[in-house]
Amino acid sequence: MEKKKILIFEDEWVTIRGSFEMANIYAFEGSLEFEVKVKSQDASFDPWEDKYSAVFIDITLAKYTKLDGYNIFRKIKESKLIDLKRVVILTGNSKIIEKLKEMQIYDEQVTIIYKPLDFVELSTYLMKILNP
Repeated sequence: MEKKKILIFEDEWVTIRGSFEMANIYAFEGSLEFEVKVKSQDASFDPWEDKYSAVFIDITLAKYTKLDGYNIFRKIKESKLIDLKRVVILTGNSKIIEKLKEMQIYDEQVTIIYKPLDFVELSTYLMKILNP
């Protein structure tokens, strides 16, 4: 299988790492490579279309990040860094859609996955995104 790189903005990677690793083994024969960023300033915001196959954004990032998940999503959307169908929002917040609408950045193309992550559910979303 061809290697695919996934960008993940997550400040508590240790809590979801197992789900991503199991999904990688279970559904992708280990062909996924994860690049994890704890803070927005750790990432380059050059166009991502050719660099990443998917982007996962934890809405509530580390305290000292310049951009929280909402504003990373806004930047992706406004700068057209990657097709929004390949962006996944990670959250434990059940009112995320209302909050995104309130901030005028909601987009129905974006997948929202609620934590805690189940690796089978995550595998399904990844297959949908990576193999449309």
